[in-house]
Amino acid sequence: MSYLKWLITTLFLILIFAALVVAVNFYVDHHGVRLSLFGGSREIHQDQVIYPDGINQHMFNPELVFRNPEKFDSFLFGSSRTSVIHVEKIPEGRFYNMSYSLGLPTQHLAILKAFVKRGIKIKRVIIGLDEIAFAMPPAATQKHLVRIMHPDIGGPGRLELFGMYFFRKPDLEELGRWYDRVVLGKMNGRIITTPRGLNLVWMEKDRIIEKAAKPVFYFDAGPYKPVTYDQKKMDEAFQSIEELVALAQAHHFQLTFFISPIYSKLYLNNAEALLTAKARLAQITDYYDFSGFNSVTTNPVNYYEEVHYRYRVGDMIIARIFGVDVATLPKDFGVLVTKQNVGQHLENQKRELEQYLKSHSLK
Repeated sequence: MSYLKWLITTLFLILIFAALVVAVNFYVDHHGVRLSLFGGSREIHQDQVIYPDGINQHMFNPELVFRNPEKFDSFLFGSSRTSVIHVEKIPEGRFYNMSYSLGLPTQHLAILKAFVKRGIKIKRVIIGLDEIAFAMPPAATQKHLVRIMHPDIGGPGRLELFGMYFFRKPDLEELGRWYDRVVLGKMNGRIITTPRGLNLVWMEKDRIIEKAAKPVFYFDAGPYKPVTYDQKKMDEAFQSIEELVALAQAHHFQLTFFISPIYSKLYLNNAEALLTAKARLAQITDYYDFSGFNSVTTNPVNYYEEVHYRYRVGDMIIARIFGVDVATLPKDFGVLVTKQNVGQHLENQKRELEQYLKSHSLK
């Protein structure tokens, strides 16, 4: 075979292989990028829908709103922890649950700016914050395919995204999950949501907990070792929060922040750093604080594992913020923190921390 024929044959085989790789990735669409950005349908989320378990909701959720600009007028933002909040139960506004993995204030700000730029009318925004919001730099989340931002909201361009997601060797694990999901029809490895964005993936575990009436996980945080948050990362988070407040004022929508009910054992080593963050947050805006050592956060029955709280806790958050059936809520769950009461609130939480350490022989 001549060199030219060998070269042509080699290039032809490479093109066939590349086309096969692209075709497999495009069809499997493990991260839902074809569904989000390259699908032709305007209505991509009208009924309860089942998605691949690796779906990138940083792209999917904004794209859904872009395609249906008049369908929603209110939005709940946060990390995956807030994805269990049943926004249909919020007594005002047409809410969509925008939660996505490791959601950060900088990302919420970018998305809301994009909504405003496109003329989407916003009535109310609720944002859940947790320790990740103050401790993780936005750039860190962009290293994972499941968390890259929408191309119109600071992410790579569509052509670059096509190459990143579809010109790559398929992961054997995701191919296995695709086979289970599509060929065998198994429910494992799926993200199931309602038309308002509620994540139903925890429903089976919720039934197990209800039936057992006891926790389904064990978490040991190890010895007490308080963490500190990098000052630069904190400053970035608070700059975004200040801009969010300014955006709400400029465009006349109501903005509410809350600190998520972090499981007490996970909260423990973050407690002191979060006290500093809470003090600073109160100088910018009022917020509801559901964290600390209260009757909800210290009970593992209220959690699916150490990170994610249950649907019923999400219902309690709604009830406290909107004043619905508050008589049935634990009195120690959810405090509205303002500039006026933040000092006393943090003193109470410091005292609760000392009592927890003493009662658990951790200090």
